[in-house]
Amino acid sequence: MKTWRELDPATRKALLRGEPATDPEIDRVARAYAEKTLQRSAIRTGLIVVPSAAVVGALLGALAAAADLTPTIMVVLPALIVGVVVAVLASRRKLALIRLLNVSRGAPRELVVPGSSERVEIRVPTSGFLRTMTPLLALVVPLLALGAVWPNPWLRVTAVVVAVPLIAYIGYMLLAWSLPGHPAYVLDSDGVHTPKYGLRVGWESVREIRVVPLRATARDTRKVIAFMLDDDQVYLRQLPSWQAFFARTNKRTYLSPMIALDGMVDKPIDEIAASAAALSGLPVSGPQPR
Repeated sequence: MKTWRELDPATRKALLRGEPATDPEIDRVARAYAEKTLQRSAIRTGLIVVPSAAVVGALLGALAAAADLTPTIMVVLPALIVGVVVAVLASRRKLALIRLLNVSRGAPRELVVPGSSERVEIRVPTSGFLRTMTPLLALVVPLLALGAVWPNPWLRVTAVVVAVPLIAYIGYMLLAWSLPGHPAYVLDSDGVHTPKYGLRVGWESVREIRVVPLRATARDTRKVIAFMLDDDQVYLRQLPSWQAFFARTNKRTYLSPMIALDGMVDKPIDEIAASAAALSGLPVSGPQPR
């Protein structure tokens, strides 16, 4: 067995759903395929998506001109729709491949050396948060600009529906977490605390701590620390509903609803992992350097 395509279709679907491979050889093939696919440049995807969207938009624009409609809108709207659909499908595929790698039992890992056992306060830096949100804003801003330029009700409604929840989330995070500067998490000898919600997860409720690559892009060097809980539902029930929604997304990709990632915290993930190892006494593992 040498390639991903040689695997049974049912096996491929199960792996992409996040089910661990039962055979070491299947695990090796799946891991090699996922790593190779995630290393592909986003430029390559763009070279496929942009021309496809332009061709579809141009064809519909020509039909609109023949029907005496507004050609410009008929070009822009299909191009936007095709681009958004392809971007969503590509994101889902990428998350499935990241989950496949995180579930893999054959990926080489090494234990993190414990660091300081002093209390650690982890905050959300404003600059890091805005940098992390930049790709999402890059999708919304052009849509809002088009809605302002062309007086098309469908375009404006689409822009508002997409933009409002995202802008509301960014505003909430800035006002509630980043700008006030209070800790998002506190690690001490008892466990992990979230002061804003009065939430505490004791070390006795954590079975393992993992550091994994974020893999947002092919060249992304950022990392994620995931606290593997004994009972995820106990933790999720204590969160506000919207926060629990994002936590469930984290679980699907990084196998835990309780994570922190580089850029969204004011300390390096490796430093947090070393402190967690010292404070908890739990096994903390990270990817083996290549």
